[in-house]
Amino acid sequence: MPPGWKVAAPRDDAGYFERMSRTLFSAGLSWEMVEKKWPNFRKAFAAFSPERVAKMTEKDVKSLMGDAGIVRNERKIRATIHNAGEFADLKKEFGSFKGYVASFGKDEERLQKDLQERFQHVGGATARMFLWSAGYKLTPNAEEKKWMAKSMK
Repeated sequence: MPPGWKVAAPRDDAGYFERMSRTLFSAGLSWEMVEKKWPNFRKAFAAFSPERVAKMTEKDVKSLMGDAGIVRNERKIRATIHNAGEFADLKKEFGSFKGYVASFGKDEERLQKDLQERFQHVGGATARMFLWSAGYKLTPNAEEKKWMAKSMK
């Protein structure tokens, strides 16, 4: 986990949304580079207010694509805006993102699958990293067990 990240449940939906977005933007890139730019991301994405980001327009996307202070990946920018809308929908249905997660009980496999289907640019590894960073207790998968066994030697 990158040094600036905290492994704990965020306080509110904006915190969960920021954590998911940070994981999404870090996927496939140097987390150090993303960390250095993170204050710019917070400004560019309205402090990760799901309601405000969900209202972003094509004009906003174009502006963000010209912002050298963030990672200018159009697919990830559009995914972030889409995901904000999903957070807003989940708030209506479950009261909060935390309520949504709780609705799965301990069925982490079903939760991960739903995250991948509901949110854009969130694959298996990104979903796991996000959940782990948000303090969700995950059972290590085969690949993680293998890595853990090697690192414990």
